[in-house]
Amino acid sequence: MMSQWTHVNASIRFDGMKGMTPDPDPGHTVSFDSPGQAWDECDVPCGSEGSLQYQMTEVGDGLTRFTAAIWGDLRDYSDVAEIEAYLARITTGQMIRSGVAEIRVEYGETKVLWFDAEKQLDDKADAASCWRSVVVTPAVEK
Repeated sequence: MMSQWTHVNASIRFDGMKGMTPDPDPGHTVSFDSPGQAWDECDVPCGSEGSLQYQMTEVGDGLTRFTAAIWGDLRDYSDVAEIEAYLARITTGQMIRSGVAEIRVEYGETKVLWFDAEKQLDDKADAASCWRSVVVTPAVEK
């Protein structure tokens, strides 16, 4: 039996003022060679060979604080809803200017999400309701 893979690529811009807004917390990750304790502490979506990974870049002291690159190739994994919940969790309580994510389940759907920053500002909406699906493609028959 072939492995099920899910591929993720996302970028999020976190705005705020240093010392006045909390820094983002994207969680604890693991890779295939991480020790057992690290796997127990992992709190991001995770396949059998490792979790999503991220790089936070602090881009300045002005309004734009951080950009986050999030990516992963998750083996034996297909839980799109868990990835959506992860994106909502790490953006909750944050000022998000922009966010986009592509989640592709091999032999399954591809979902593209974007963060509706205007909804967050206008409606004071929770982060989960601001991640909107813009594209869902059905599984490709082989």
